[in-house]
Amino acid sequence: MPRAGVHGGGADCSARCVDAPLTPLRLDHYMPQTMKGHARNLMTERVIALEQGTPVTDMLQLFAQQNLSGAPVIDEGHHIVGFVSETDLLGALLREEYEGMTAADVMSTPPICVDEFMPTDEVMTLLRENRIHHLPVVREGRLVGIITPEDILRYLVERVLPVPPTSA
Repeated sequence: MPRAGVHGGGADCSARCVDAPLTPLRLDHYMPQTMKGHARNLMTERVIALEQGTPVTDMLQLFAQQNLSGAPVIDEGHHIVGFVSETDLLGALLREEYEGMTAADVMSTPPICVDEFMPTDEVMTLLRENRIHHLPVVREGRLVGIITPEDILRYLVERVLPVPPTSA
């Protein structure tokens, strides 16, 4: 069973570590069969998007600097035309074929995206069935946000799980 505080910090770790076993949280007890809300309730509005002509070398720097693991590729009208993941970039690097390549050369197509009004339970199903970790959100076909695992965790903690008791 996982234990809180076991993080490889070593003896000089300044964080207070707790060595008690974690109690598993039964999400099915707190969550109804469907999550209420829409994709727009889950999404992050700040999205770093790529243009089709963005060089792979620029994307490598951007992903490293911004701690990105993926980004949608858009056209001039902000319509999503593809998606570049860190796996796509690593593939180009490992094949040593990245010189002169652009986002259009390495992006996955067709892009999987959702309308901002798609129900959240359908969003969860789409992520799970397609085994993807990034889901661009569109309004009238234009990029307005993105849903990542971090967004889903935040939604669950803030809106679904019970508020933890406060210590006196």
